[in-house]
Amino acid sequence: MYVIRGYSPSSSLIILNLLTLLEPRFSIVSNHEHKAFIPYSAAFAASPEPSRHSVIKARAISLQPDYVLLDRDWQGSKKVPFDYLVITTGTRLQPPGTMEHDEKALSVDYLRSYQQQVKRASKIVIVGGGAVGVQMATDLKEVYPEKDVTLIHSRDRLMQLYHPKMDKVIRDRFDELGVK
Repeated sequence: MYVIRGYSPSSSLIILNLLTLLEPRFSIVSNHEHKAFIPYSAAFAASPEPSRHSVIKARAISLQPDYVLLDRDWQGSKKVPFDYLVITTGTRLQPPGTMEHDEKALSVDYLRSYQQQVKRASKIVIVGGGAVGVQMATDLKEVYPEKDVTLIHSRDRLMQLYHPKMDKVIRDRFDELGVK
C-alpha cells in the first residue's frame, strides 16, 4: 500500500491507495514479472515543488480525524497528519490479480511460483467471463496452445459490461484458440 502526501500552501492531503493490482498476463508469461510494478519514486518530479510531496511505502493501521497511523515510522513518527483524506479502494481481485505482499521482490517470487504452477498444469479452469477472465483465458491459450483451458461464466454474455457485440468477437476468438 502507498500513502501519498501532498501539500498546498493552506492544507495537506493524504491519498491512501489500498491495493496493488497488476495485469493478469504477468502471472502467465515468464520473464516479465519484474515489469509489473510501477515505481512511484518520481511521481512528483514535474511538480513545481516536488519536496512538498511524498510517497510513503507503509500500511495504514488506523484512520483518525486528523492523521493516519502507519505500521512503521516515517520521518520519525508513525502518524501522518492531514487536512483532507482520499481513500482509493480500487477493486479487489483474487490472486494473482492482487498481490499478497507489499515488497516487489516477494511479489516477483510469488508471480514466478504462480507461473510454474501454470506451466505444470495440463487443464486450467477460469471462473468468470469478465475482462480479467477473458484475458486470462486468451493469454493462456496463446502462450500454451497445448493446454486445456475452460472458462465458466454465469451470464449469457461474456464481458457483459461492454457492448453486446463484444460477446461474439470474444467467442469467435475463443473458438480460434480452442478455449472451451
